[in-house]
Amino acid sequence: MIKIAITDDHTIVIEGIKNMLKSDKQIEVLQSFENLKDTFENLNDSIEVLLLDINLPDGNGIVACKELLEIRKDLKIIALTNFEDSIFIKQILKNGAMGYLLKNTSKTELTEAIKEVNKGNRYLPKNINDILLNDSIGIFNSNYFVPKLTSREKEILALIIKEYTTDEIANELFLSNKTVESHRSNLMQKLGVKNSAGLVRVAFEKGLV
Repeated sequence: MIKIAITDDHTIVIEGIKNMLKSDKQIEVLQSFENLKDTFENLNDSIEVLLLDINLPDGNGIVACKELLEIRKDLKIIALTNFEDSIFIKQILKNGAMGYLLKNTSKTELTEAIKEVNKGNRYLPKNINDILLNDSIGIFNSNYFVPKLTSREKEILALIIKEYTTDEIANELFLSNKTVESHRSNLMQKLGVKNSAGLVRVAFEKGLV
């Protein structure tokens, strides 16, 4: 029996996955979480496979994937998301995920993915492989304007992604809070967003991290 957990902030998604898997005698959904905090604090040691959403209310699943695997090296993580952009796919695979599925995946594909990654094999459905192949030969499914950032802005953006506060960034980089806020404001203007969550999202979308 493969013991799995699901982290997704939409109850309907969690319940949908449970219903899809309940008839499979080889898979048991042992836990479900709606945010990263609960996942980090309560993930059972017996969990073998985690289905992890990328966009969560208290953080980014791409970053969390790497952090979870530092704590639980034996854990197998499958990204389960609505995002089809190659930037997200490549980044979370780089961070250690063993699979990448879209939320409209079929029951057959979902069960196959869980069983394959549990064996230690990577699982990418054909549509995801096609996106990566197109990306490798220069055919992108998204055309983004990528703004130029200064080296200081890149440093600050990297710390924002790690969820550092303004005070912590100021201490880390030996800057005043006012200077940090000025850089944050410039970043938001360049990336066309209104808050730090938007900065993180667009940074991944545009491959700035």
